[in-house]
Amino acid sequence: MSNNPYYLLQGVRVVELTTYVAAPSAGRILADWGAECIKVEAPPRGDTTRFAVPLPGMRPLAYDIHNANKKSIALNLKTPEGLEAMHKLLATADVFLTNTRPAALKKIGMDYETLSAKYPHLVHAQLSGFGETGPMANDAGFDNTCFWAFGGAMYATMEKGTSPMIPLSAFADNGPACTMAAAICGALYKQKCTGEGSKVVVSLYGQALWGASEPLLSIQCSDRDQYPKSRLENTPLNNTYECKDGKWIMVCCHEYERYFPYFMKIFGREELIGDPEISTFDGGNRNSKKVIALLEQEFKKFTRDEADKALRDNDIPHAILTNIPELLESEQAWDNKYLRKYVNSEGDTFVEVQSPAKFGGVTEAPREAAPLLGQQTSFYLKQLGYTDEQIQAMLDAGIAMEKKA
Repeated sequence: MSNNPYYLLQGVRVVELTTYVAAPSAGRILADWGAECIKVEAPPRGDTTRFAVPLPGMRPLAYDIHNANKKSIALNLKTPEGLEAMHKLLATADVFLTNTRPAALKKIGMDYETLSAKYPHLVHAQLSGFGETGPMANDAGFDNTCFWAFGGAMYATMEKGTSPMIPLSAFADNGPACTMAAAICGALYKQKCTGEGSKVVVSLYGQALWGASEPLLSIQCSDRDQYPKSRLENTPLNNTYECKDGKWIMVCCHEYERYFPYFMKIFGREELIGDPEISTFDGGNRNSKKVIALLEQEFKKFTRDEADKALRDNDIPHAILTNIPELLESEQAWDNKYLRKYVNSEGDTFVEVQSPAKFGGVTEAPREAAPLLGQQTSFYLKQLGYTDEQIQAMLDAGIAMEKKA
């Protein structure tokens, strides 16, 4: 057993049948934690993220981010021979991870009912768009549709009276990936204790609803909590403010009467500290537009960095609004090793984000570049008992595929 703090899952074999981002990211987390993660891809192109890009002129880098530390075997599961090899591989696995839709899984005999009968020890983990049942169970799903749009997040986060925002690409895929990785670890513990497998289901839609737990309860308790919201109608001390350099800052103070005096001292408006119309919780919320207008006026006297320092000096919960390019220079991110540089297969250096889970302190998980399509096909087929001649015949017939580094 390695003494590397990240190799918690050393000895665990995960067979992946995944594409795009959410499910592959769950596999990436498990691979970072020491699992042997074997990604099964369809020849001749493999996972769509190997070649698809969101905008013209971009390079297909997403595959490398979400599939580092994995192995790749390319099998045509539409052939009996490809399916046979897949089943031999699953017989050696601890976990089967997939985001293939339920109807498609059943068609090729990879659904939970079929696989659990053949391999009762296997953890069957499925990450879907909308969940495994219901009228939308077999609908195509991506984070923008399942999480942001149908899950309510897009409507709830738009500024009242404006158009819905276009979310960050794949932003809502990584939360379900973390949930799936954690759920698989729970199922692996049961497997270790009992020898039995489990069915694990996570969906993007379910993750969105989980994230909306508090708003969903809040709207049942009060008619004041309505969506979409305007920042001009929101709680003054849980709001955003523009500074004189055009940059923004977010304050998040849930104890209004505790923090209101601090703001007034920072802005030199001590005479308002005892004003019951704006200094109390009830008064401040009743006259929220007045308080927001006051704070807008005062924040405009500071640059963002000046406001940041003043709020930090007074221990007021807040953060600057950071644009995506600024994250690449974030001292906080680099100090905690949330970011690191890596060299891709073409020799170019990029910055990538690491899993937020850290083991053994501020550390980095080991990293190997994502595999080429079918890079380890022959290796694993030999492990499964295929001869060199049989492997070559499968390659020649297009049943399997292999690219070498």
